Amino acid sequence: MTISNAHVRTFAPEQWGEVDFFKVFYKGTHALRPDAKKALGGVSSHFSKASILYGLAVKLLPNLQIDERELSEKGHTPAKNGAEFTAVVEEVFTELYSSVECARKVLSDIYRGIPKLPTDSTRKFFQRIQSGDIGASFPSELRELIVSCDWYEELRTIRDELTHADIGHCSLERGTKYVTYMHTGVRSNGSPLIVNNVMGRIDELTHKVSIFLGGVFNFLNGQLQPTEVDQLCGFFFGRGYLRKLPLHRPLTFHDGHCVSLHWFEDAEGFRCPMADNCGAYYNAKAKST
Repeated sequence: MTISNAHVRTFAPEQWGEVDFFKVFYKGTHALRPDAKKALGGVSSHFSKASILYGLAVKLLPNLQIDERELSEKGHTPAKNGAEFTAVVEEVFTELYSSVECARKVLSDIYRGIPKLPTDSTRKFFQRIQSGDIGASFPSELRELIVSCDWYEELRTIRDELTHADIGHCSLERGTKYVTYMHTGVRSNGSPLIVNNVMGRIDELTHKVSIFLGGVFNFLNGQLQPTEVDQLCGFFFGRGYLRKLPLHRPLTFHDGHCVSLHWFEDAEGFRCPMADNCGAYYNAKAKST
């Protein structure tokens, strides 16, 4: 979305990712059930929330030095800053997992006809596919992608414990700028989970989850049938402006054809401010002649 002089451009395909593309065009191929439609929206919203929370954690990071200073000067600290930082960090883990879970719900709905495919559990979904107990009907491209998710079990374990357990603990490593995260409720090889450089680990998991989501929806986009959708271009002069947009890759701002010119060209003062530089406008003009 771009904003200029009270005009709002909402159609910016150059900024779309694989999930965005699927959200626009999937209806020409799939009849998703309500829960799956909701989950589709959650894929990107949860991932975006994880990114926002990560940024907040970066802002809170310097405050950990306050706890360290109190401990050094007084011999004790309530560690309030560490608790705030830890709470935000833990939410990054849970939001990343929620994004993955939403993607799984979409896949479960699309391939619900496969008998052995779990439709109610992300853990079972990954385990069944990674163990090969899924049959030949599930696409091999998606199977290979899920099998390669060596990060999934770690993220799931952390998320499950954080959902039902108390907050963990973060502390600065003396002599470095790294933060260590520990949670006694999460066990790793019989010992409490300890993540050295937790911010670095979140960076890695975020990248891997992004690659996973991109791979899933890149495959799904490749299976979409040709279709044409109504696409909102933006709000100008307090009105919505539309185009008809065919499924096409790569998409640019000039694709499709304008369906609003039939009224804005006759409405004084309401001509689309982007018309002169919009291929969809000229496509519609050529179609009408």
